[in-house]
Amino acid sequence: MNTEYIVGLSYADRLNLATQARHEAIKTLLDSEIAALTSLMGPMSDGPEWPAGAAWLAARHGENACIISDGLSDPWVERDKPETGLGIEVFIETPDAGIAVDAALHTLADSWLFPLLAEVSHTLAGYSTLAEKLLRGELLSLEFNIDHIKDGRGRVGALLSIPRDQPATLSMPGGAIKMIATTLLTQAELSYLRGKGQAGRLDLADKLYQAGIGHLSLINRPSLV
Repeated sequence: MNTEYIVGLSYADRLNLATQARHEAIKTLLDSEIAALTSLMGPMSDGPEWPAGAAWLAARHGENACIISDGLSDPWVERDKPETGLGIEVFIETPDAGIAVDAALHTLADSWLFPLLAEVSHTLAGYSTLAEKLLRGELLSLEFNIDHIKDGRGRVGALLSIPRDQPATLSMPGGAIKMIATTLLTQAELSYLRGKGQAGRLDLADKLYQAGIGHLSLINRPSLV
């Protein structure tokens, strides 16, 4: 990790450098403009601790809609902690946002993407060991109860992984960070993964890429198990 640049800088300067670098890297990665989204998850004093504060971005990747966490890789205020925070940012990408392609980016806050990605982001902020597993290349599956997308069938499942089908490493002033994909699972896939551990998650990821879905989240696709 490169920490030479932080000597003599205030925390505000370090945070500003990290934020600007991350935003530029995300715009380049997705070939898109970005828009900041206001948290819909309530006051952060009642939620998990992010390195500097919870935030998200909206963007497009071609005709796909994207929501990206914007702060899991912020520097911690303490100089003996990583300048890249948890070392990750998490994103979700879909052609099924239900928002017109030519709509303003901030309208993606009203889509099902935002509550799902916010839940994933807060979970990772609250349990740093999960971020460490993702950085090691492990896959995670999470379950949430989100009325926007569960369609009366129970809890919502998501697979978290380093994407295989696009660059996943961003270079920041404090060191490299990983972009972690959130892929919406079907109810059958969520049930399939219970009790199967890492082997089951890897098997499902292989099926997603073999089917040409990759890291994308699709609302009405058939189950792969």
